[in-house]
Amino acid sequence: MINILLSLLILLSGFISAQTTGRSIMERVDQIKMPKDTQSRIKMTLISNKGAKKRTRSRVLTSIEKLYEDGKFHSKSLLLFIEPKEVRGTAFLNWDRIGGEVDDQWLYLPALKKVRRIRATDKSRSFQGSDFSYEDLSGRELDSDRYELIGEDFFNGTQCYKVKAVPLEKDTQYSSRIIWVDKKYFLIKKIEFFDKKNNIFKILNIPDHVKNGHYWTAVKMTMDNVIRSHSTELEVLKVNYDQGLNDNIFSESYLKRQ
Repeated sequence: MINILLSLLILLSGFISAQTTGRSIMERVDQIKMPKDTQSRIKMTLISNKGAKKRTRSRVLTSIEKLYEDGKFHSKSLLLFIEPKEVRGTAFLNWDRIGGEVDDQWLYLPALKKVRRIRATDKSRSFQGSDFSYEDLSGRELDSDRYELIGEDFFNGTQCYKVKAVPLEKDTQYSSRIIWVDKKYFLIKKIEFFDKKNNIFKILNIPDHVKNGHYWTAVKMTMDNVIRSHSTELEVLKVNYDQGLNDNIFSESYLKRQ
C-alpha cells in the first residue's frame, strides 16, 4: 500500500512539473494583485563606477500610476522630478496601450516650457541620464514574448525559476531577457537584458519586496549597465495605494502645469 502511494506521489509530482512552463510562470506573475492606483516618492541615485573613484548623483521624484479597464489602456503613469533644483518640474508621461500597440510617451522640459513626444526610434535612449531607457519604462504585455523555462537558481537566498523571454516584435533593443521569478510568490527578482548581438547588456536586480496589505511593492531595485560601468538605484521612500486619482493627471496639459 505504501509503495503504491509513493509511486502515485512520484507520478503526480512529475505531472505537476510537466505543467510548469515558462508561459505558465509568467502568467502567474501577471496575475499578482495590483492596486487601482499608486503614488510613491522615489529616490533615484546615479552611480558611475568608471575610474578609481565612485561618483554618485541623486534625484527625488514622484511616481503616479493608474490601472485602466477601458479596453484601450493597461495603465497610465507619470514621473515628476522634485529635486534637485536643476531638474525640478521635469516630467514623463506614459500611456501603456493594449493589443501590442506602441505606448504613447511624452517628456516635459521646464527650461524649454515644451512637451516633447518620444518617438519610437528614441525608445532605446537613456531616460534622464539613468540606466533605464524609455523602452524600459513602457509596459509589456504577456503576449509580447515567447517564454522558455531554462532552469532554476537562487537569488539572494530565494529559490527562483529562470525564464527566457524572446520578444515577438522587431522594434526593440533587446534580443532576449532572462527573468528570475520567486518560486513562492511569483515576484520578479532579477532580469538580464541581452542586446541584438546576444551579449549581456544590462542587469536589473530587485532584492527587496514588501507587502503592504494586499499589495507587493519592490522597495529597492538597481539597473546595472555592464557596458557603461554605470548603475541606477531606485528606492521607494513612501507609497500610497487606491487614492482614487483623477484621470486629468495623466495628460499633456497637466505636464505643462508643473
